[in-house]
Amino acid sequence: MKELSEECKKQGIVFCTYYSILDWYQPDYNINSRGGPGYRLPDGEKPDMDRYTKYIYAHMKELIQNYGPLGIMWYDGEWEDPWTHERGLKLYDYVRGLQDDIIINNRVDKGRKGMEGVTLTDKSYAGDFDTPEQEVGKFQTDRPWETCMTICQQWSWKPGDKLKSFDETIRILVETVGGDGNLLLNVGPMPDGRIEPRQVERLREIGDWFELNGESIYGTRGGPFKPGKWGVSTSKEDKIYLHILDPKGNKIELPPLPNQIKNCRKLHGGVVNFTQNKNGIELDISGIDKKEVDSIIVLELAAIK
Repeated sequence: MKELSEECKKQGIVFCTYYSILDWYQPDYNINSRGGPGYRLPDGEKPDMDRYTKYIYAHMKELIQNYGPLGIMWYDGEWEDPWTHERGLKLYDYVRGLQDDIIINNRVDKGRKGMEGVTLTDKSYAGDFDTPEQEVGKFQTDRPWETCMTICQQWSWKPGDKLKSFDETIRILVETVGGDGNLLLNVGPMPDGRIEPRQVERLREIGDWFELNGESIYGTRGGPFKPGKWGVSTSKEDKIYLHILDPKGNKIELPPLPNQIKNCRKLHGGVVNFTQNKNGIELDISGIDKKEVDSIIVLELAAIK
């Protein structure tokens, strides 16, 4: 952990940690006798979740004080019965007390709604953002969320695992950001610690795409237009980026905007004709490349008078 945290600082990377609340090898958690070999409580002692919680707290203190400050504490494994809503609230408060600006996901508590990952509202659950898993979250601008998705099929490395195509990864990225979310793209190292070469190549391809199109992703928010059959939108300052993922037909109809559109163009050059009135916006997309995974159109807006 020390080597990782120090190297991240050298490289200008925010160091974040993943922590599993469930631990089938730790005897105090082991209420179902599933402990690993060699892990046994002294004779006469029974598993004790209060004692196990202190064990977690000691880890939190070590991680933050020895290797922090951390960007995110990303919890997992909260779904089993030994963990409770009350323990989640207390753990959140404890970690926030160790580092007040740390970001903590909603799996610290019991409020996550399955793989959809949104936080339920029947109680006041702890957690700063929602965690959809292996699916792109729904358009949501009132609470932060982050889709966690694997570059192959498995979370850990598996020989011959099916790798997502370049087009598929770009669509996942763009649909996530267009829904006002963040993307956590999981890459699992091989047993020798290296990232599999074909996964490295896919990441390089994504990086090359960012070199050309990053302004439509970095520092943007999802919207203002909700995702449609044609694709999604992102926005930043006086620009709206239309990500055309399904360019069927020759026109796109959009809801009205309070701002006047002063310029409409392809991201990499070329005027796009449009009409705008109080009823909405219509764009002529006959000139875009229908084979591109993501054809990006930029709307430059005038200030509202």
